[in-house]
Amino acid sequence: MDFIKYRYYFYFLSLILVIFGVLSFYLFNPNLGIDLVGGNILEIKTKADVPLIINNLKLKAIYYPTEEGYIIKSQQDLNIVWQEIKNRDNQSEQIKFESISSSLSSELRRKAFLMIVLVLLAIGSYVSFSFYKLKNQFSPFFLGFIVIITLFHDVIATTGFYIFLSKFYNFDLDFRFITALLIIAGFSVHDTIVVFDRLRENILKTGKNTAEIFNLSINQTLRRSIFTSLSTIISIVPLSILIQDLRPFILSIQIGIVIGTYSSIFLAAPLLYKSKYK
Repeated sequence: MDFIKYRYYFYFLSLILVIFGVLSFYLFNPNLGIDLVGGNILEIKTKADVPLIINNLKLKAIYYPTEEGYIIKSQQDLNIVWQEIKNRDNQSEQIKFESISSSLSSELRRKAFLMIVLVLLAIGSYVSFSFYKLKNQFSPFFLGFIVIITLFHDVIATTGFYIFLSKFYNFDLDFRFITALLIIAGFSVHDTIVVFDRLRENILKTGKNTAEIFNLSINQTLRRSIFTSLSTIISIVPLSILIQDLRPFILSIQIGIVIGTYSSIFLAAPLLYKSKYK
């Protein structure tokens, strides 16, 4: 496949994904986890119909079934929920109750954002150093910048799809999702490095820096990238089946792996071709 010839189509698709990711915050109004906005967590053992109780109380809450009960998360007071559950099932037990203040959640949001920025910068710097041998063909700094742009694309696009799905499956955007984004960044840059490494080998071997070399390098790593991603996605499916509370976390990783594989093949290398010295 001629990836370089059709690169502008890939650029356009990536632009749409990024715009969708940014607009998703305004279009779908995501449920932010209490670790990011403050609130309460209640874990109970009960036979009462908790979803019905929450619906009757008109309470804005996220809940997950457990083996013998539910985990309920909300920014609102959950004591009224607990009292109603006790009224319907006096054998109910409160397993855990946690409260996170708004000041602590604000600090967590700030540190999460800073952590993502530092990770992207560190990865970009590492890639610049690793491919310094290509300094006669590419600027190492711009190569690192391309990696950062690619990772930024993956993070924003994954967030957009996750927020979209959260409207149908009652997910919340919490600190575990931030952790998933860091995992996605690591997986994506690994795929990108594989493509860049093959590109480096072919350029140093042939002494050429042409569209044919770029297409050859991408095609040589295409099957490996796709099968590695598929095997990773399939291997973590059992976790989402066995542990329902992990389903949003696992799903976000699966979405990110697909988008990261796409960006490594269709975005990173074509962007590098565009930046090559004439």
